[in-house]
Amino acid sequence: MEYRNIGSLRTSVLGIGGLHFGTLCDQAAATRIVHRALDAGVNFIDTAPLYGNGYSEGFIGNAIRGRRHDVVVATKVGLEPSKAKDGSFGVSVIPLSKKNILSSIEKSLRALGTDYIDLYQVHAFDSGIPIEDTMATLDGLVQEGKIRCIGCSNYLRGELGKATAAIRKGGASFVSFQAHYNLIERRAEQEVLPDCLKYGVGIICNRPLARGILTGKYKTGQLLPQGSRAVTSYRIRRWLSESTLLLVTALEELAQRHGRTVAEMAIAWLLAQRGISVVLAGARNLQQLEVNIRATGWILSNEDLAEVDVVIEKMNLMPQVKAMPETLFEK
Repeated sequence: MEYRNIGSLRTSVLGIGGLHFGTLCDQAAATRIVHRALDAGVNFIDTAPLYGNGYSEGFIGNAIRGRRHDVVVATKVGLEPSKAKDGSFGVSVIPLSKKNILSSIEKSLRALGTDYIDLYQVHAFDSGIPIEDTMATLDGLVQEGKIRCIGCSNYLRGELGKATAAIRKGGASFVSFQAHYNLIERRAEQEVLPDCLKYGVGIICNRPLARGILTGKYKTGQLLPQGSRAVTSYRIRRWLSESTLLLVTALEELAQRHGRTVAEMAIAWLLAQRGISVVLAGARNLQQLEVNIRATGWILSNEDLAEVDVVIEKMNLMPQVKAMPETLFEK
């Protein structure tokens, strides 16, 4: 397993995303995945109060009990689950006031069963609270020892610069930026990655497999695979255009010529991009996790990367993949 630095943290290049712990994964499955990942050298686990309809942090806390010091734990503040009368879950935006941040971190610490968080991330930019106040509160938690490093996610162009300018002298600054980024969702290349490189902020990629589309399981002219997320998610189905699926098929054929899967290629491609620190890959079972782990051993050469570009450009899809829609609250 390769490791890279995010601020003072030493993290594996592959991270476990806890989005579905508590929904698609029960506690037993989550524990199996986390333990196997740790045994393979994966030390980065990312979660949030929002994830798993509010259960993810607790599931992870249970899974890492007795192994806390083997793990770089990352969680977030700013979004929490809300339950409607019909039992469905939505998203509640929590203003980033000092009171709310302090309350949220205490809840996360209890759920995770720890007295410190390695990477505490602002889940989304809050224009209603002065960014200076948010940064000062986070810095206070760093000084107190409850946080080792701070990061952000879902910021738009220019917002990272605002946060950087708001840091008081000697205060903690963001060391990471979590972004949606993959082979068919590349708006981040124009929107946020340049700012990350400018300010020396490590990039954490989530949705590396584009909600499962880059596994190759969805095919043109075929029914949706039974049990796949697209069966119940309109948000995924709206991505399954013929042109996107044809692109995935072409990438899959390229990966197979290397004796690899398209999922492995998607992760390896991200790890070859400048400024990438961690690729977060969710797994619903051990089989999916093993594919993600194998991908970290594939180091793409410049020639390999050029082949990928040729496939995309040949299909005249480069403008499309750089403008795929992003939705902040998308699960």
